[in-house]
Amino acid sequence: MRDRPQLARRQRGRILQPSVGSIASVPVMASRRVTTDRHLQLLAILLALPMFAECFQYMVDVPPLYFLSKAWPMLMLPLCIWAITSLDIPYKLLYITTLFWVLGVTPYVGIIQLGNDTFSALATTVKVWALSSVFSAAGMLVLLRVPVSTLRRVLLGLGIGTYVLMALLWITVPVRAYGGGDAVSKLFMLDPERGYRIYMPMFFGTLLIFYTNRSFWQRKAWWKVVVIAVAFVLQLTIYKQRAAIAGDGVTVVIGAILSARGRRMVMLSLLGIVAAAIALYAVEHAQQSAYLHQSLGGSLTTREASVATAWDYLRADPLRWLIGVGATTRFGDVTLGHLFGTRSFFLTDIGWLGVMFEYGAIGAVLMLLMHLAGLRAAARWSRPDDCLSQACVDYIIYLVLISMVYSVVFTPGELTTIMAISYYLNRERGSYRAGSSHPERWSPRHSADVSDRPSGRFTLPGPFGVANKG
Repeated sequence: MRDRPQLARRQRGRILQPSVGSIASVPVMASRRVTTDRHLQLLAILLALPMFAECFQYMVDVPPLYFLSKAWPMLMLPLCIWAITSLDIPYKLLYITTLFWVLGVTPYVGIIQLGNDTFSALATTVKVWALSSVFSAAGMLVLLRVPVSTLRRVLLGLGIGTYVLMALLWITVPVRAYGGGDAVSKLFMLDPERGYRIYMPMFFGTLLIFYTNRSFWQRKAWWKVVVIAVAFVLQLTIYKQRAAIAGDGVTVVIGAILSARGRRMVMLSLLGIVAAAIALYAVEHAQQSAYLHQSLGGSLTTREASVATAWDYLRADPLRWLIGVGATTRFGDVTLGHLFGTRSFFLTDIGWLGVMFEYGAIGAVLMLLMHLAGLRAAARWSRPDDCLSQACVDYIIYLVLISMVYSVVFTPGELTTIMAISYYLNRERGSYRAGSSHPERWSPRHSADVSDRPSGRFTLPGPFGVANKG
C-alpha cells in the first residue's frame, strides 16, 4: 500500500526586518517629505494671503512688510501672466481692460490734467497694482494645491489672530505711541472725535465674522453668537471705523436673510425692512442734531469739504467727468494739497466720487463692473453647505456697501483676493467636501486600481465629492 500523504508540520513564521535603504523604507521617506511640503505650503500661504489682501499696504509702522506689500504685485507678475494664460478665470477681458485703463491711460491723463512728471504719474499706479491679484492669487493657490481644509483653517486662524493681536496692542502699547501722524504710524491713531484707536487691517477679521454668521445658520450654536458679539465689541471700542463697522452689521443681516429659508427668511426680511426704516428716520432727525455734528466733527467736515472741492473741479471741464484728472503721490512735485491749497482733501473718503475724480466715469464703471462680476461669480460658485464660499459672497456685498464711503482703490486687493479664493474653492470642489476636515484626492495609482482598462495606462477619474446644491 502506498503511504498516506502527510502534511508538513506548521512552522513558526518570522518577521523580516527590511534593511536600511531598501524599497520598504520608501513610504517612511515619502511621509516625511509630505509633512515637510505641507509645512512649507502653510508658511507660503500665511505670508502670501496678507500680502495679496494688502494688509500692510499702508503699515509704515513695520517698514519691511510695508515695502514688501508695495512690491508684491510686481514680484507676483510671472504668476499673474501664467494664470492669465493657463487658468479658466471668468471675466478675464473685463479685468485686463480695467488694468489697461488704470495703469496705461490714467497716468498720462494725470500728466496732462495735473502736470505730473512721468515718474510721478507712474508712481501713482502703485495703489492699483493689486487689481492683478485676481490672477496671481488664484495662480498661487492652484500651483501650491492648497487643501481647502488648510485654506479654511488659515483664513479663520488669521481672523482670530487679528482680534487677539488688536486687544493685546490696546492693552500693552503706551499712550505716547498714538497720534504721531501718518508718516510715523498708520496703526496707532488719535483724533478728537474718536479718541485713541487702532487702525487694524481687518480683512481676515471681517471674513471671520461673515463665516461665523453663515456657520450659525447652517448649524446653530450659541458660542458662534458670542464670537460675533465679541468681534463687534472689539471693533467698536478699539477699531472705531464707523462706516466699516456699519457695513459689517448690514452684511451680517443680509447673510442671515440669504441663509434662512421659508418663514425665517420672510421674518428676517421684514425685520430688515423695519430696521432700515428706523435707521432712515433716525438719520433724518440726527442731521439736525448739534451733538451729532460735534461728535463727528472733523471727519464729517473734511468729507463735506472734499466732496465740494472734487465736484467743483470736475464740473469746470466736462472731459474730466469722462476720463478723470489722474492721481498724485506725496513723493511727487504735484500734490492735491498744493493744488487746492488745503491739506484736508482726501479722495479715499468720498467713495465713488473720488474714483471718478481720478479715473473718470470710464474707470468708475469698469471698477463697478468688476465688483458686480465678482459678486455674480462668487454667488454662482457658493454652495449652501459651504460656509467659506458663502462668506466670500458676503465680503463682496460688504465691499459694495462701504464703497459709498471708502474708495474702492484704497485697498483693491481685498476684492481680488476674495475672488481668487472663491475661484479656487469652486475649482477644488471636485476633490473637496465642504463638511469634511480633509480633502479627498485621487492618486494615479488608485485610478489604475479601479479602472477597467488595461493596467498599462490609466485615466484620472471625474470630479468626486461635489457638494449638494440643496
